Amino acid sequence: MSLKIHAFPPSPRAFKVLAVANHLGLDYELKLCDLTKGDQRQPDYALLNPNMKMPTLEDGDFSLWESNAISQYLASKAPQSGLLPADERARADVSRWQFWESTTWDPACATLMFENFVKGVFGLGAPDPARVQEGETKFAAAASILDAHLEGRGYVCGNKLTLADFALGADLSAAALAKLPVAPFANIARWYAQLEQLPAWRKTRALQAPQVAA
Repeated sequence: MSLKIHAFPPSPRAFKVLAVANHLGLDYELKLCDLTKGDQRQPDYALLNPNMKMPTLEDGDFSLWESNAISQYLASKAPQSGLLPADERARADVSRWQFWESTTWDPACATLMFENFVKGVFGLGAPDPARVQEGETKFAAAASILDAHLEGRGYVCGNKLTLADFALGADLSAAALAKLPVAPFANIARWYAQLEQLPAWRKTRALQAPQVAA
């Protein structure tokens, strides 16, 4: 098969791409890029992604990095899915939330992910209370925006599942590991509960399990 996804499933950035591919029913090969072993720094991988991060997509002789760009590319292979609408305004709305995920939501979640999970995996010591407090403050600010937006909406962009839901929901796939304080935000909890019921979400969760257990 020509479609390959280099990813480390426990990462939310990998999760979103894998969940989109699984939802669309695309035939792809998962190439494990094990961050705990430094696979992202191997010379062959760096040729595909000079940032030495993941995920990275290969489609024949075409390679692509940046998780939201990959998600859009995958969605373009199945336009009938509606994950990336054809209507200009609807499409811009989806992109808006994908960009917000990159600039605001993911960084807010990442601080707590690093302190409460990543440091333990890599033996970097205990969580720094000051950084945890900073992360909780950043998360609350971003979550307040998303929670208010979700009031009266089934999904992020109205009442239809789109890439925006995969982008934002992926960070919550690590909520327990990162100890994200989601409980006060009822609309986020309601919305995310829907995503967890998607067959693609469950399939991608199963891909996470071996690395998390290790």
